[in-house]
Amino acid sequence: MNKIVPDPPALVSQAAAQCDALSLDRAATDRALNYYLQDHKPPRHVDQATYAISQSVNLEAALAQASDLLRCVGASASEAGNGLSGHSRDLVLSVLHLAELAKAYVDKSLDGLTTH
Repeated sequence: MNKIVPDPPALVSQAAAQCDALSLDRAATDRALNYYLQDHKPPRHVDQATYAISQSVNLEAALAQASDLLRCVGASASEAGNGLSGHSRDLVLSVLHLAELAKAYVDKSLDGLTTH
């Protein structure tokens, strides 16, 4: 039985290998910088948005809706956290804490809003 064995790769000098490694590092760095510094995503138009808020909604109604949504987020996070333990529970309960904090700010804004 004859096996087909490929020729071993030619030995590359250490300087050439180091040069190739540096050029690959530079290319990876350029790709990362381009990804994070340039706008790589096309702008999302309103007609493509999942939820579109009407231009006619007033500030008080928007804040009241945000407060209700944050209350729902808090309730969902609380229920999800009850079934977890350890690090996962800590993460879910931190979401609950952040939602409650955001809701407090929204409610404070609603309290200070003068209604017409």
